[in-house]
Amino acid sequence: MFRKRIEGFSVSPLVTVWGITGLFFSSACLYIFTRLSSDLMEKRPFLFDHKVIDTVRLYTAPAMDRFMLFITEMGSTFMLGLLLVISMVWLFVKRKNLWGMIFYFITVAGGGLLNFWLKSFFERERPNFNRIMEADGFSFPSGHSMGSMTYYGFLGYLVMRSKYKPLSKLGWVILFGLVILLIGISRIYLGVHYPSDVLAGYMAGSVWLVLCISLLEIVYLYKEKKYQSTKSMQRKTEVS
Repeated sequence: MFRKRIEGFSVSPLVTVWGITGLFFSSACLYIFTRLSSDLMEKRPFLFDHKVIDTVRLYTAPAMDRFMLFITEMGSTFMLGLLLVISMVWLFVKRKNLWGMIFYFITVAGGGLLNFWLKSFFERERPNFNRIMEADGFSFPSGHSMGSMTYYGFLGYLVMRSKYKPLSKLGWVILFGLVILLIGISRIYLGVHYPSDVLAGYMAGSVWLVLCISLLEIVYLYKEKKYQSTKSMQRKTEVS
């Protein structure tokens, strides 16, 4: 019986490849986050922080200030919450994708709670120079970076799973990736985060995103195998 169950839940080579890729990717992100947090706890200086800040600040201008303020709003709690509600309604009403809706909420909302806990644990103060806007709370890891990674990353996953043409999928994924990158840069430009905060937010968000997507894929796999099993039973009943 146990052997039959294993055979019944066999997965395709493509799923296996994606699973292994996701495992290596999330492991690398977890390693980078661990190194950053370890250096922070031991008060080691992040040598790249000020170099990146100086590079970003070379492009300061009133028009750039307005652009970065607009971009950073795309990763705010209010905007991500609003977009999440719209996305969940769309998934449930248009796509009839209940599990996708549930895991979208878990990914984004759970990532927000995880970020709050991480900030409370590390208690890193925000930078106090080159401030263009004010921000409350602790700095490490960046909530905007982590939130944008979970929301837009999951949206990219949905696009990759859709029936769009490959070039359309690639275009959307590149666009979402650009939005995520710009949101992180905006936090550095506006003087409310160190680059190491942004990088840590990306890494933590990626690990959480891959975990949630993996669990959702397991649910989809189970539902598909259950559906195939039911159809097979129906055929056998009709034949007999």
